[in-house]
Amino acid sequence: MPRGKGKSVNFDIQEDQEDLSLPNSQDSNGSNGSDEAFQIAFAQQYKAALEKKKKEQQRKFFASGKKLVAKEFESSASIITETARSVEELFQAFTLSYAAEEDRIRALWSAILEEERKLQKLSKRFQSAIDKEGQECETEQIKGMAQAKEAVLETQKVIDYVYPKKEF
Repeated sequence: MPRGKGKSVNFDIQEDQEDLSLPNSQDSNGSNGSDEAFQIAFAQQYKAALEKKKKEQQRKFFASGKKLVAKEFESSASIITETARSVEELFQAFTLSYAAEEDRIRALWSAILEEERKLQKLSKRFQSAIDKEGQECETEQIKGMAQAKEAVLETQKVIDYVYPKKEF
């Protein structure tokens, strides 16, 4: 659908309803001959004028069309250029934002890694302390069992001394 001011140009210029054909040359009258020549000349001039008018209308139509197309092209080009610039600005802003977020994420991962290393060291120290405490506890338990065995043996000696075994 053409955009414009709503004008339409009809290139089919209708010639007048009058018959522009040459009159019959069957008249033998001399004045009729000059009339005929005048009519032929007039018809040729009229046709030439119609052709000239038609060509002028076509030229004007094409000129206005060319002007309209150029205007639309310029408008579209400026819109596309502005959109491309806007997209480029948005992409640059996104890239900067993305890079900043990636830096923050990397910093968080680094902090998590450092905390994990600290936890591993603490866990190793804790495990070493548990192992050491376990060994000390085992040693003390063995000592305690040795003392309990000694106490049981001493108690048995006292019992055997107080209640000697009778032989039958």
